[in-house]
Amino acid sequence: MLSILSNPVVSKITNWMSFTDEADTQLSRVEARLFENFDIEYSAKYVPVRFKNSEIYTITINNGKEKNPTEAVVFIPGFGAGTAMWCANLKELSENHTIYIFDMIGFGRSSRPTFSSDPSIAELEMVESIEDWRKNMGIEKMHIVAHSFGAYIAAAYALEHSSRINHLILVDPWGFAEKVDANEQLIKPYEWMSFLGGVAGSLNPLSPMRWMGPFAPAIVQKLRPDLQLRFKSIRSNDIYKYVYLCNLPEPTGETAFMSMTLPVGWAKRPMIKRFSGIHTSVGVTFIYGSKSWIDPGPAMDIQSYRDGYVDIKVLRGAGHHVYADDPTEFNKIVKNVVEGRLEQPIYDYTDDE
Repeated sequence: MLSILSNPVVSKITNWMSFTDEADTQLSRVEARLFENFDIEYSAKYVPVRFKNSEIYTITINNGKEKNPTEAVVFIPGFGAGTAMWCANLKELSENHTIYIFDMIGFGRSSRPTFSSDPSIAELEMVESIEDWRKNMGIEKMHIVAHSFGAYIAAAYALEHSSRINHLILVDPWGFAEKVDANEQLIKPYEWMSFLGGVAGSLNPLSPMRWMGPFAPAIVQKLRPDLQLRFKSIRSNDIYKYVYLCNLPEPTGETAFMSMTLPVGWAKRPMIKRFSGIHTSVGVTFIYGSKSWIDPGPAMDIQSYRDGYVDIKVLRGAGHHVYADDPTEFNKIVKNVVEGRLEQPIYDYTDDE
């Protein structure tokens, strides 16, 4: 065993997968360049939370204005993402409001504590860390803008702390739909596809990127050249470096995410079955991309039965990263919500007779 560990190739791969002080410095510089490209001035700090003495990395943008704790707009990135993913949206949205963005615990530049293997407990650990963060930031109520897995956790937070939320803006939210069982009306995958899906389902989703080491940004750039168009920066590969470095530390958030999922990618505790527990005083706006893989069906179901405000927006031509694909329209929707210019929700669903 010792000879294997002392092998220079194994040692090099181990170093690739380690988050060193040098990697942390690189991450800080890349993040700064992403914000700089959009002329965003911000302050950053680590906010302590109780869960295993962890800290949540937080960006604040207030343009020198006095912050109103009842008008705070809080952004939560999605799975494997970080604060700078919202850089194209923040300049305009911070004109009249204080903006906060934080990396969820277990992700980005926040602490990487080990979560419970029980999905309901792991979810609650993330939720209560957000509540600790809110208290330590001195925020009374929030407009929460959250993407993908972040939107799932934001909804879970709203189930426990509805009184702290003015409005939920859920952007292409993951984990709302129930798993659909295969039947004769659905296309069944080949056995080899099921096998590969099972193998992939046993791994943390971003493990392959960590295995690539420092080659990961260049490889992903070849596979996804579109990302540099969405997330512009001074250097064309900054977004790839950013995603790689954000996910280089111990992947405890990924592991918690995996504990919450069924093969392949369905939530064990789908939010559609629990959403009615959110107090009706909390307004909800769903934003989807018309070309995203996320199904807006659950939002339509929620709109049909929920007594509180529910609106659904679909941005034509946008994919999963709706906020980056069409920042102009996205920002318009968010500003209307935050500034109280709520549109009358369109409801044209009828029950089959």
